[in-house]
Amino acid sequence: MVHYYESLPEDLREWALQQKVFFTASAPLRGRHVNVSPKGLLDATFHIFDPNHAAYMDSAGTGIEMISHVYENKRITLMFCSLDEKPRIMRLFCTGTVIQRTDPKFPGLIESMGKKEFPGIRAVIMLDILKVQTSCGYGVPLLERVNYSEHLGERSENRKCYKDRPTLEKMLGTIVKKGKLDPFLQESNARSIDGLLGLREARKMRGEWLFAYDVGAWVRRQLFQGPAITFGVFIGFFLCSYGIAILTHIVDLTLKMYTMTARV
Repeated sequence: MVHYYESLPEDLREWALQQKVFFTASAPLRGRHVNVSPKGLLDATFHIFDPNHAAYMDSAGTGIEMISHVYENKRITLMFCSLDEKPRIMRLFCTGTVIQRTDPKFPGLIESMGKKEFPGIRAVIMLDILKVQTSCGYGVPLLERVNYSEHLGERSENRKCYKDRPTLEKMLGTIVKKGKLDPFLQESNARSIDGLLGLREARKMRGEWLFAYDVGAWVRRQLFQGPAITFGVFIGFFLCSYGIAILTHIVDLTLKMYTMTARV
């Protein structure tokens, strides 16, 4: 059964924080690419402030799709799914705000989340939760505990098949130590696949005039609404040309109906 909530109930909040992975989905207003990304390390990066506000810490990566989409249209959806005995899928439909590591609010935000800054972090994504959806999750695979004793003897025990992967933290730590984080951001985080503006910090490093590019992006978004603008211009022209005549006709009809009613 599908259930909808206007905010995140306490039991779903606790359940979400117990999961090992969640996924983010975002898309541009125009373009061919819809982005979906897995996110782990919830204990270190994800925080729920209250039933309608959450945030997660976003590390540097080889793409900037989600941040570009949030800059453009603010739409972002998070999905959690259970891999244990009690199936469930939960989606958080949100609008997002990007708080870069260079933002003066960044240190205080990390502290309010109760987290610690880690090497390679590029931003915190603030989430305004608009709607919560849960569904059965019956089609999601079950993660079993497997007993390998028959193969390994006494050295084995029941184990889950996953654990937090330290690779990302090690990789980013190495990049930071070598002083290569800024060039990495410039190369990989300035534009999305569809050419949308990426991380403002990366663009600034490349010497871009941010204001001019931001205005240009805004103008392009307006022009993309071409059919709506054309229709609006047509309606405006029609009203200017015939609006007074139509209004006069309506008033005349109203007066005639009133006069006929009064006579009766």
